[in-house]
Amino acid sequence: MRKPTSEKNQSEIAYEVLRQKLLNREFAPGARIRYGPLGDEIGMSATPVREAIGRLASEGLIELVPQLGAVVKRPTLRDTTELYEMREAIEPYAAAKASQLISARQLKSLQSTIDTMKKLHDAMTAGKKQGQDIAVRFDKSDLKFHQTIMNAVNNQRMLTVIGDFHLLTEIIGAARHSYSIEVLEMTIADHTAIFEGLTSRDPEMTRKAMTVHIQNSRELTLSRLQDECPQ
Repeated sequence: MRKPTSEKNQSEIAYEVLRQKLLNREFAPGARIRYGPLGDEIGMSATPVREAIGRLASEGLIELVPQLGAVVKRPTLRDTTELYEMREAIEPYAAAKASQLISARQLKSLQSTIDTMKKLHDAMTAGKKQGQDIAVRFDKSDLKFHQTIMNAVNNQRMLTVIGDFHLLTEIIGAARHSYSIEVLEMTIADHTAIFEGLTSRDPEMTRKAMTVHIQNSRELTLSRLQDECPQ
């Protein structure tokens, strides 16, 4: 006889569903998340949903606001600056280390994500896809690219920390609504440079390429949020 799903397992499921919804831009920054309706959607009571939201709040992804409840964090310029500072401090080191450890299978996966990004760029250029659809799919490929590199390092703590950084980056990116062709081209070029460092097994080349990528992303994000985010 199958054992019923425990409350703890339901909380974990709710947590993963919510994280994915944030990545898919289903909740914009500042949007309210209602426990009951979300529980009904997932097929569970409000209690595990509340626990999952509490966990996301502790990670800085959601805010618990009096009289409103759970609200997707609306990033400030300071939040954004600190986030990119942390990424620049950790991720280039991890990428350099990955250049010595990454497998042929993982390199093939990285090439696949770059190919997907190029196809999305071509679709946008040809006017075949809407900006929002491109943004969601491009974000997924971007996240997969960085996760693959972190997986090569085989450091679970580093993977978790950088994964949270990227999720926050994606939430901040949701405020931009969509990507321009120029942003896609810049990201593809940056990822290609990182990939070349990894395939060359060159730690310094990879570290520099990752640093440039994070700096480019920070400059773009801060410039676009300058007029949107509170100080």
